[in-house]
Amino acid sequence: MIKLNGHEIETERFPNGETKVKDFEDVIIKGRNILEFKYVTDEELLKLMFVKLRIDEFKVPCVLFVWYMPYSRMDRKIEGDLFTLQYVCNFINWMKFEKVIVMEPHSDETMMRLVRSIPVYPVTDWLPTVQEEVGFTQNDHIVFPDKGAAARYADSDYANICIMEKKRDPITGKIEDMHLKEGKVNPGSKCIIIDDLCSKGGTFAWAGSILKSLGASEVYLVVSHCEETIFEGTLLTKDSPISKVYTSKSIMCKEHPNIVYMDVAAMVYVGKTLIKKGGR
Repeated sequence: MIKLNGHEIETERFPNGETKVKDFEDVIIKGRNILEFKYVTDEELLKLMFVKLRIDEFKVPCVLFVWYMPYSRMDRKIEGDLFTLQYVCNFINWMKFEKVIVMEPHSDETMMRLVRSIPVYPVTDWLPTVQEEVGFTQNDHIVFPDKGAAARYADSDYANICIMEKKRDPITGKIEDMHLKEGKVNPGSKCIIIDDLCSKGGTFAWAGSILKSLGASEVYLVVSHCEETIFEGTLLTKDSPISKVYTSKSIMCKEHPNIVYMDVAAMVYVGKTLIKKGGR
């Protein structure tokens, strides 16, 4: 999905599979244009190129808002595989956006390789709403599932922090062990785990089980991105230690009683971010 200044760009496909982009000249403005990019398949990257090149014909500035950075997990060279993130970043850099704003980039490598890029972290904006909904008190906890999450949200001012530690197999990357490294779970407390991405959710289910074994009464998960593979795991089952999952529609929009979709106003994020960074 690609939107320009809040208007979705219409596309079709020719019988042979080629992409047809409907012209959108009437949506282009003389001032700063805001392009939203939501990855669905690799075809979206081609559409992005066509749209940006058309905008360039009007010689107007354009900011890109990336809902989820594709290939962000392919962020290092692995024997036998291509380092695909660097190629996608190079492709976006080639289009020469005024700024590239990435929603929860998942990997620091993304921001290092994207020029003129700014990350935004909506989970911290959602937390007050989630805390009010679940009845969060001073006795309750914000939980980081690993040191990466703790570092990512280090600037946030939270009390009663808990930090988990994971041990991975260096070859397969599979998590072999997990335990509470920092903090203490108050008996009967509620815990909110915050992180960037949920796939099948095994890590979060494991963390939730640990928190409950230490005395937590309820555990919630807040993640910026969530994949449909969550339905393949145990995170949404009747016996799951996670009561609800709060996320965005950056990747999926499939409904479930235990999934709550949070609003992301991309246009607002762009405006606030550019003003904060001096890009007015």
